[in-house]
Parts: sequence; C-alpha cells; structure tokens
Amino acid sequence: MPGLIANLVSEKDYLANPEYKHCEYFDGEVMELNLGSKPHSKIQLRCGARLMNYCDAHMGYALVEPHCRLQVGARIRYLLPDVGVVLHDNDPDALYLNRAPDLVVEIRSPEDSIVMIHRKMATYFENGAQLGWIVLPEEKSVLVLSPNAPVQTKICGESLDGGALLPDFQLAVDELFR
Repeated sequence: MPGLIANLVSEKDYLANPEYKHCEYFDGEVMELNLGSKPHSKIQLRCGARLMNYCDAHMGYALVEPHCRLQVGARIRYLLPDVGVVLHDNDPDALYLNRAPDLVVEIRSPEDSIVMIHRKMATYFENGAQLGWIVLPEEKSVLVLSPNAPVQTKICGESLDGGALLPDFQLAVDELFR
C-alpha cells in the first residue's frame, strides 16, 4: 500500500513541491505511489502502446500516469492511473487532466491494497470514467469495471475489449503478461 508522506497539505503546496511529482493527493494527504517492478512496467507499456495505437487510428489519446484532478464532494484528489485514455479533451494544453480519463487502467503492485484500488476506481467513475481495468499480474487476470455493472474477470485465453467506448478494440489478456 502506498505510504503516507505528508498529511494536511494544501492543493497549492502539493502542486508546487517537486518531491510530490510522483505522488497522489488524497483529501489533503500526499500518498507515495509504489514503484512498479519490471513486470509492472512491461504491462504498463504493452497496454499503453496498444491503446495509443488504437487512439491514433480512431480518436483521442492514451497517457501513462497522467495527473488527474478529481473532485469528490468538496474534496480534491489527484490520482495518477497507470494508463488512461481520453477521447475528448476540452483543454488539451492543461498540465493536469481536470477529470478522469474515459478508460482507466490500474496495475496492482504486490504492496497495493485491492480495497484502495477499488476506492480509486470509484473516484474515477464519480469523475466521468466509463471503463476501468485492474490488472492483477500475480493472478494473470484483469478485473473489468464499469459504472453500475457487475465486475467481470478476464483471464489468459480471453480478450479485453473496449465495448461501446472503444469500438473494435481487442487486447488478449495473455499479451499483457508476455
């Protein structure tokens, strides 16, 4: 689970402090992200590359670890998903995405709590995400989430698809774990 670096930090101080560049901001607390292992990084790159190629041929763009400014009630959060796809961006030159990506991919590190990842996904969905994938490297599977729908599990031998969000997108689960 990410470690708490500082609590009760203002949003302004979070954004101004270069030490927090690779940290998330959760209701005033600065949370250190677990550094991805080599397998984590490979999955992130494979997934991001496939999504980038899809977006280049269709629309939108894919990002790796974008800073996303999200709001839950009156609280502000900055989360950095492993991969995000943005289909329509009203402010493409902004330093931060002022909403959740349309597709969010989180890759679980061994130290990550699945409860915390689900909590992040709920925040993404509250801020406009339409599809979420939680990649579980140790289980070689992917949890597929969408608002108001049951969680699906995809395993090796099956494929992820983009549904209505990314028509005709297919990614074999096996490809993530090569």
